[in-house]
Amino acid sequence: MKHAVNTPQQPKKKGKTVAIVLLSVFIIGFCIGAFMLVKTLLTAWREKQTFDDLAQMVQDTDEVGDDGTLRKYDELYKKNPDFFGWLKIEGTQIDYPVMYTPRDSEYYLHRDFYGNYSESGMLFIDGECPANGNYYLIYGHHMNNGSMFGDLPKYRDERFYQDHKTVFFDTRYELRDYEVVAAFYGKVYDQSEEADHFCYYQYKDLSSKTVFDEYIANVKANQIYETGITPVYGDELITMSTCNYHTQDGRFVVVARRIKNKAPGTNEKNKQ
Repeated sequence: MKHAVNTPQQPKKKGKTVAIVLLSVFIIGFCIGAFMLVKTLLTAWREKQTFDDLAQMVQDTDEVGDDGTLRKYDELYKKNPDFFGWLKIEGTQIDYPVMYTPRDSEYYLHRDFYGNYSESGMLFIDGECPANGNYYLIYGHHMNNGSMFGDLPKYRDERFYQDHKTVFFDTRYELRDYEVVAAFYGKVYDQSEEADHFCYYQYKDLSSKTVFDEYIANVKANQIYETGITPVYGDELITMSTCNYHTQDGRFVVVARRIKNKAPGTNEKNKQ
């Protein structure tokens, strides 16, 4: 009697099933990745459109109103009284409104100009900085597409600094030019570590000469390269801060000093 020989089929079916599962996972992963990429691009496009619209609201005039404010920013202020000023660095994407909310310092961390959710948020001043002080600490996200303060870390290169020494930061009352004083790497430290490190973000008010001198000494000690500029008490400063990835909780920081002896109502960015 002849016996039938049964050929095992299970391994073949199992291998085919695994291949189908892997292909399905790949397709699903690809679709999710494509969806996220499209979503990111659309979000970036919409946010750019919003900022373009805001820029269109800036009037082409240096006229000063009876209340002492610059007429060019009137429409922006009417749209949102949290508007404090406008910051621009030529040759970069940094060209944005700056917000100020002392009641809630990080209100615009993930909100757009109109208060809607925004991944990139807005540039904003630390709420503990006095509104009429001689110093403003300005934060902004380090976006991968270069928007917001994404271009700020370019100041790690001294050649970039040489070509971009001037920062324009207008308030509602004045057109202001600043010169870069220093660029340095920073970090947000655990509270237990702060006493042993320069925590630039703890400096919110430089009205005291002692505090001002201490801040400048630390800035210059940590600078990446020498600019030849050392501010003295009485100078007006801004510090721009963004996330950086040289270390955990890293930051990249640029400090600039207001340029004095500028004619009222003029600055370089208005000269065509």
